[in-house]
Amino acid sequence: MGRAVKFEFIANESVRRQTFRKRRAGLMKKVSELRTLCGVDACAVIYGTPDAQPDVCPSPPETYHVLERFCNLPIMKKDLSVMNRETFLTQNVTRVNTTLQKFKYRNWRVEKEQLMGKNLVEINLNDVGNLKDLEDVSGLLEGRINSAAKQIEHIKSGGVRGN
Repeated sequence: MGRAVKFEFIANESVRRQTFRKRRAGLMKKVSELRTLCGVDACAVIYGTPDAQPDVCPSPPETYHVLERFCNLPIMKKDLSVMNRETFLTQNVTRVNTTLQKFKYRNWRVEKEQLMGKNLVEINLNDVGNLKDLEDVSGLLEGRINSAAKQIEHIKSGGVRGN
């Protein structure tokens, strides 16, 4: 595994130039590998300094062909293949929110099952005193009862016991 790198501007000019040269070479190699191993059209155009000629991979005519194909795509298809910061962040926020909702549900379910298990052992539901908690426990119990009934029917009908 590689080492962790802080993604921030490199203040030291010589270190920045050296890093640029190494990463440019690595990126060009990756584009070449993609083209060879996967048989896809890919290109990279990297501008190092404003007045220098750009580095082009694989070759200027082939790069021109790939870019021309991209430019001739309908706008809708172009937008699908290009991801800007806003789209990237929106997708990540959506993914994180979905994960958060799953964890919230799991936590809620664990809390209610603990409450349900505790109360089933102690058999004193009067101590709960919270109508919402009692309704949640009741719903979970009904779900478990229905699941058990379905499993019983499945086994009686000659089915194999499932998990």
